[in-house]
Amino acid sequence: MNDAKKALMCALVNPQIKSVLIRGPSGVAKTTVVRAITECIPDKKLINVPLNATEEQIFGGINIEKTLKNGVIEEEVGLLLRSNENIAYIDDINLFDSSILISILNMLHANKLIVEREGISSSHDFNGLLIGTMNPADSDLSSHILDRFDICICINEEDGIAAKEEILRRNLEFDNDPVKFRHKYHDEETTILDTIEKAKKLLPYVTISDDLISIIVELCINIGSEGHRGDISTLNTALTLAALNGREEVSRKDVEEAAMLCLSHRRDYTPNPPPQRNADNEDDPDTNEQSEENSQDDLPNQKNNNEKQQDDNDTPEKNDTNQSNNDIQKMDDLMFQIGNQFKLINYLGNNRLRIVKTKSRKGRRDVVESGDKTGRYARYRVPKDFPRDIAFDATIKAAAPFQKCRDKGDLCITIKDSDLREKVRERRCGCTLLFLVDASGSLGVRKRMIAVKGAILSMLKESYVKRDRIGMMAFRRDSAELILQPTKSVEYSYKMLEDLPTGGKTPLSAALMKANEYMTKYSRSHPGEHCYIVVLTDGRANVPLKDGFNANDEAQTIAGNISIPGVKWIVVDTCAGYPRFDNAEKLAEKLSATYFRLEELNAENLSQNIRMIVN
Repeated sequence: MNDAKKALMCALVNPQIKSVLIRGPSGVAKTTVVRAITECIPDKKLINVPLNATEEQIFGGINIEKTLKNGVIEEEVGLLLRSNENIAYIDDINLFDSSILISILNMLHANKLIVEREGISSSHDFNGLLIGTMNPADSDLSSHILDRFDICICINEEDGIAAKEEILRRNLEFDNDPVKFRHKYHDEETTILDTIEKAKKLLPYVTISDDLISIIVELCINIGSEGHRGDISTLNTALTLAALNGREEVSRKDVEEAAMLCLSHRRDYTPNPPPQRNADNEDDPDTNEQSEENSQDDLPNQKNNNEKQQDDNDTPEKNDTNQSNNDIQKMDDLMFQIGNQFKLINYLGNNRLRIVKTKSRKGRRDVVESGDKTGRYARYRVPKDFPRDIAFDATIKAAAPFQKCRDKGDLCITIKDSDLREKVRERRCGCTLLFLVDASGSLGVRKRMIAVKGAILSMLKESYVKRDRIGMMAFRRDSAELILQPTKSVEYSYKMLEDLPTGGKTPLSAALMKANEYMTKYSRSHPGEHCYIVVLTDGRANVPLKDGFNANDEAQTIAGNISIPGVKWIVVDTCAGYPRFDNAEKLAEKLSATYFRLEELNAENLSQNIRMIVN
């Protein structure tokens, strides 16, 4: 909660900070802290922007009553212009129309509100602040929208007993006597207001050293922040934090706090390329072993060479070089427990709005444009043919300016074909995820399967919240097996995951072929549904489909030839230790897939990474 107060105070002090996003689960006082902090500022109003607000209500548009009466187009002021020099607030901002939200954020940073619609062309100076709150469990914002928010913080539920008890006491105290409760914290509110006012006066005199500017730039590069928004936001926030602390010079601590506020949502999860192996280091046994493997690839595809290559590919990471293939075979049918679960990053990303057929199942994952009359009326458009779903409000507005010059007869309003507008409806649809899990012995040597199962369960639970359908296919020994048809039952999925054995070789080629065959049929029978194949593997194949072929080369070739319309691939690299093999990364490249390392799925690692880079 302190981060939320700090973020809001920074936004109220520095007019260069245009937007603040607060994320957290339901019931953690996100809205309460926004309303409480803004009440401390008497010269600013909090303007609520409802989720169902139309473009006309937000940006302004034609005043239908005056236009019909006078026959002259007159502009009506929207909610955004009313929030000029004030604060616009959107609750559940992740459910807001993304195109409208981008326009709002762009106008905030441009300090200009431009309206071009229905015969209206106007421009207004605009200086405001946007505060949004959201619950990521419902849905997340896309990365390009998140990047437009200067500050983004997360509020977590209080898990301490003492903190929970204090919340209950204060709740009872407020219910019994709200006036007395407010008076009790009046001095604290006055202190906050005084701090903000003093910081506003001090801010123009705050300076920052070149060394700290270099740290900000280096930090943004290391964290993978695209563009310059992250750098600018971090700089502005660091200056503001120094002013709030009554100092005229930015400290390293200010930069660290600013980075936590401004960069956590800008993290680029695309991994760096794996470190290049030093071919000249002949004294390193691991390097010599890898060179020996590479030399085998250059020989003709003879059976004895392939068998040796397959044995080499079974060799685990550096710390496991003392394990033999016999050890892996002994691990057949071992059961590993499910590892720790964690909060996931948005590994599926966000999809653009698109038209879908009505066979797509309902869900919460993606917003799609409805192909029929179902869904929420989001906006209107000029129809190509006769409108199938007339937008009466937009049609009347289009006809209003021409009523004085039209023969109305006994009618109040005359509408022509050129005035007709049709509704554009949106609704949410779910998606289907097929988890293609490597259950071979290489994942059991270092008990890596425990972490893999923990990651899968985290993804299964997130899919349950989004009402997705989840299926599971495991591959080990000589074949791949569909162990779970796509279902919404997370309990059944958990049972299948818990009972998944580990051991044997890695038939990656067979797994890719079977997943391709299954999802091709599935996507054809479920048109319009978003489908994903999530491959969890180290990518080190050692069972070819055809005798005499190199297993790794064969898997890469098959991956390069796979193309399923409407199905996206995600590769999660389960490899651990050093040297780190790049088989999974090459597989992702061939599949045109999104690539993650297993540890990168954990969103909780993000703040630790930022602190490590800063320090």
